Amino acid sequence: MPLGSGFGASGAGALSSSYAINSLFNLGFSSDRLGEVAHVAEVMNGTGLGDVIAQNTGGLVIRLEPGAPGIGRVDRIAAPSLEVDCVVRGPISTKEVLSDPGLVRQIGCAGEEALREIVRRPNFERFMELSHRFSIDSGLAQGWILDALEAVEALGGLASMIMLGDAVFAVGGREALSEFGPVITTHITERGASLD
Repeated sequence: MPLGSGFGASGAGALSSSYAINSLFNLGFSSDRLGEVAHVAEVMNGTGLGDVIAQNTGGLVIRLEPGAPGIGRVDRIAAPSLEVDCVVRGPISTKEVLSDPGLVRQIGCAGEEALREIVRRPNFERFMELSHRFSIDSGLAQGWILDALEAVEALGGLASMIMLGDAVFAVGGREALSEFGPVITTHITERGASLD
């Protein structure tokens, strides 16, 4: 996946490194402890705040309380293993976004509202609807991203912005999404981090 584009590559790199080092040196740490180490690395470097706990858990994760694996609290939405299409135009600096207090407040307010709504009715379609709304209410979705969201939904698909990247993800509406750039296809997996 493209680096710096909201796919959680920094968290995945930190998490995979902690798993590999644990295995190589036979340290015997639990998956929560390995996730905690990776989470701390993310926070200290300003590259992310919540990707590691979701990556360690797997599936379509709802972060109920912030923090590292074993500290934060998550739940998962039962979701089919759907194909997800993405178009990436470039990175957005997580560090820059996290250093803007006004934007962080706006993101926090939009996030709290989306969280309240998703726990009331946790299903895939609602997740996509709320993700779309969050991308707009947070002030992060702009320009071509708004056009892409509208185009996908006009064809009956569901779409939102990848956080934090100059990128869009969608289920359905691939033809419309392809008008905005090369399409990358991936899928939702229920499995969390492992060394397989």
